[in-house]
Amino acid sequence: MKLEKISDKIAFSDKTFTKRMLFVEDKVLAFVLNMKPGQGLPAHTHEQSDLVLYILSGEGEATVDGNVHKLSEGDVIYLKGEEVFGFTNTGDKDISCFVVITPNPSTIYSKEY
Repeated sequence: MKLEKISDKIAFSDKTFTKRMLFVEDKVLAFVLNMKPGQGLPAHTHEQSDLVLYILSGEGEATVDGNVHKLSEGDVIYLKGEEVFGFTNTGDKDISCFVVITPNPSTIYSKEY
């Protein structure tokens, strides 16, 4: 068993989003994604891996295959790896998200920012 506190992974940067790892395993990658207002992720895919994103606090917009979806605290989305996904903090407060990618696609996603 491994135990981590999500609250220890909530950290922000004025320059860019932050990504703080919780678990980096062969089958699962879990992390906390943090963004200040206006920060975001460019559109991308996750290859053969699926993604679950849970909004811990704040609000933003997810663009999935060109369709925009407003998300706020308590919302959770599931994405298949081939779906094109982008995310932006469109609110006036910081946003934090708990993210799980499975299976862990490669070491490229396992880096903290």
